[in-house]
Amino acid sequence: MPLTPTAQTPIPHAPRPSTTPVTGVRTSVELLLGLSFLVAVSFGGYGAAVGHVSVVAQAGAVVFLVTLTCAVVSWFHPADREPSER
Repeated sequence: MPLTPTAQTPIPHAPRPSTTPVTGVRTSVELLLGLSFLVAVSFGGYGAAVGHVSVVAQAGAVVFLVTLTCAVVSWFHPADREPSER
């Protein structure tokens, strides 16, 4: 027996989280994050293979940690807001 719909009830959807627009600064930080990781790993590996401490690897590691902190804060910053502020 076919069912005839009497009234269309809307399906409730979960509220969508607000997405922050990708800005040039955020893109730059994420690119610097990847590049500093590559520099730290490559020069650190080279220094370990040769047996010398690489200043470039240490500087790359510092830049990586600073940009990682900035990127993580920017990724999770919108999650801290109250639902009424979104």
